[in-house]
Amino acid sequence: MSEIYVTLTGNVTDDPKQFTFGDGSRATSMRVAVDRRILDRQTQTWRDGETTFYTVRSYRGLADHVAQSVRRGHPVVVVGKLRVKQFEREGEQRFWVEVEATSVGHDLKWGISSFERPARGASRGSMTDDDLRAMEDDTRDWELNTPGLRVLEGGAGQDDPAEETESWPDEAVPAAA
Repeated sequence: MSEIYVTLTGNVTDDPKQFTFGDGSRATSMRVAVDRRILDRQTQTWRDGETTFYTVRSYRGLADHVAQSVRRGHPVVVVGKLRVKQFEREGEQRFWVEVEATSVGHDLKWGISSFERPARGASRGSMTDDDLRAMEDDTRDWELNTPGLRVLEGGAGQDDPAEETESWPDEAVPAAA
């Protein structure tokens, strides 16, 4: 199966959470809110669309860099592999979308940042499937407690082909539930 790569621009909703596993490997998870702006072609005005929340996971060195550099409210650009996860809750099948980040950076459209190259460290081991499941279970509450989250039935929503969209981070980040 081929990989699907995506690019997200949005705001971090909570400080990233870093996880250290038994073999010394680390992963960092964060939530990113992506706001849609929709152009109404008839009135030539922009209006707010829906906000979509993504869990973004990073591993190894990128995980360390994200944990040290990114905070709640920061506008970010994320590039990574799209993953759809499935779980059961109260007898009902549920899905959530996450992105396995290959790159994360501040969105300089909204501010300034500086770069610092970290000292090179020793190589870390790889985490077990049990470690990964424990991390997913720990961060699943984000998906289930996100305000306005809808469970998708039968696939994604459909866009009006007459509309154009563009992502614009809001000044404020949605309040945590």
